[in-house]
Amino acid sequence: MNISLKYGFWGLGMGGTSIAHACAGIKLSAKNAQRPYTALLVNSNEMDLLKLPDYPNTKKMILLGYERGVGRDIQLGQEAFNTHKVVISETVQSYFSDRDYIFISCGLGGGTGTGAIIEAIRLLHTTGFAGRFGLLLTLPRRNEGRKVLDNALQRLQVIKRAMQGLGAIVVVDNEKLFQTGLNKNQSVEDFMKSSNRHVARLLHDLNTVTASYKPYGSYHFDASEWLNMLKTGGCLHIGKCTLSAQSVDLASPVTYMDVLKQSVLHGELSTGYDLQGATSSAVSIVADSSAAKKLFTHSFVEQIQSFLHECTPILNENPVATYVGDKPGQVTIYTVFAGLNFPNSVTELTEELAELERKAQERSQQTDEIAVALAGFKSQGKKEQVDLEALLSDEAPSSAPDTDTPKDPFSFLDNLK
Repeated sequence: MNISLKYGFWGLGMGGTSIAHACAGIKLSAKNAQRPYTALLVNSNEMDLLKLPDYPNTKKMILLGYERGVGRDIQLGQEAFNTHKVVISETVQSYFSDRDYIFISCGLGGGTGTGAIIEAIRLLHTTGFAGRFGLLLTLPRRNEGRKVLDNALQRLQVIKRAMQGLGAIVVVDNEKLFQTGLNKNQSVEDFMKSSNRHVARLLHDLNTVTASYKPYGSYHFDASEWLNMLKTGGCLHIGKCTLSAQSVDLASPVTYMDVLKQSVLHGELSTGYDLQGATSSAVSIVADSSAAKKLFTHSFVEQIQSFLHECTPILNENPVATYVGDKPGQVTIYTVFAGLNFPNSVTELTEELAELERKAQERSQQTDEIAVALAGFKSQGKKEQVDLEALLSDEAPSSAPDTDTPKDPFSFLDNLK
């Protein structure tokens, strides 16, 4: 198995380092244990870094002075990054010097990664990596609270203004992945690990299709074209579906087109894109030799090209590349669209935050009934204490007449019912 591009992954914060670490953990193939990608893991929280296993192709950097984390404070996260910016810059330039393309990975919503990402973009852009880096961003779930949503949206607002000057932005929607994984009986930790591995495997598969399989037809989606898509500003939308070769009936396009359309509609990592705005697209189809000979006909390719034209009518061409793979009886179709706007889930996050802010405003204007009740409370403790002391005293109260008969200090108990 070969790769087209040497990826580098620069992870920021807990979420970003977790994904970058998973990408670095990908092995070239089942038979080749070589790990072809490198990862630089930068975080303030020392414990989050220590729990990630050490690989020869990863490097960890703890932001000293902030080892306990920054408490979702993005200003403090930016400060932590800038405090170590000189050392970080030197490390980035040496560690990624041989990489063809770099992904800055960040879980939006936290403190360190979200706070540092704009400075990280600026650093790569000004130190020789302009034009060969993009972003790998995870969106928070809608129920993660005001602070997380506000942090994420602050950074997305800046990235939106600059997105056409950046490389590809791969958006991982945690809400989508969570809903997809609801039917799996997994712990939260196992779910997050499997989600990270899913992202890593998908990027790796796209990187190997262009370099490892023999083209069957006249068109080959090669490494240079894949790199051009990664250099394209805007979001990169990825779809994937796997079919049984026996289930595909060329006389009945519905046997394969419905599955393909659903894979494009729902995507692998995020959904809700306006594909009409794509600036480029590509489809790569892999099948074993016998299936390729049977399925890769002019009509088969034409059906898929027609679908692509419906999705992205303004493109000059909609290439469909066919390959001979090594998995018997299986047909895998990868679809990629570049140059897109953010998905609708970003709008949903803004609406969720607006609703939370509205509820918070309503709550702040409500009368605090407990405070009102406490304000009207008058303590009787002092009076009760004085009375009790008088009752327990060996001396009679000054207002009582003198008597030679000793007073029983507990006589008040006789009057209790």
